Amino acid sequence: MKLLFATGNKFKFELMKRRLSIFEELELISPKDLDLEIDVVEDGKTAGENAYKKAMAYFNATKLPTIAEDSGLYIDKFTEEEQPGLFVRRINGKDDLSDEEIFEYYYNKILNYGGESTAHYFSGVALVDLDGTVHSTIFNERDFLLTTNLYKDKSFKGGVLEPMSYDLNAKKYFDERTSEEEEYHYKKLNEGYRKLVKKYVIDRANR
Repeated sequence: MKLLFATGNKFKFELMKRRLSIFEELELISPKDLDLEIDVVEDGKTAGENAYKKAMAYFNATKLPTIAEDSGLYIDKFTEEEQPGLFVRRINGKDDLSDEEIFEYYYNKILNYGGESTAHYFSGVALVDLDGTVHSTIFNERDFLLTTNLYKDKSFKGGVLEPMSYDLNAKKYFDERTSEEEEYHYKKLNEGYRKLVKKYVIDRANR
């Protein structure tokens, strides 16, 4: 059975593919696999609203079970006015900054707060089943550390903040974790996604 993940982000797709690989009968596909591109205006006030808009747009176009997400970032030492929230890549009203420029912005902000701060990502998720019913939820990831003591390899392959992201449990930077350590960090999140997909996609298809 197919499940469409409404994203054009290759990193997010590969992460979701690993997350749902426990379901051998499930084939996760992307809009690119269907040669499909829909311009969804993500103007919702919450991550959940944006996820809903994306999931419904792609479900209406394909009639395939569709899952979508939108995520945000909360940095504990930042004031409410400084929180990136849904707009990690929007700095001072600008959406066209390079990865390097965005990284430098957060690096300097964290530096001003003593060089480190705990933080966590949150995700709004919407899954549209075969009947067109939407199932929505919010997931919070484990806390991690944003630090100006950078990982040796300043690469943005896993995300623009990856070089300054430190796993508090594994005591390693994100880029140096083993697959088992990464799985543990996302354990609660992974379990939530798997329960959602099993209940509304796998089990319904097997009725």
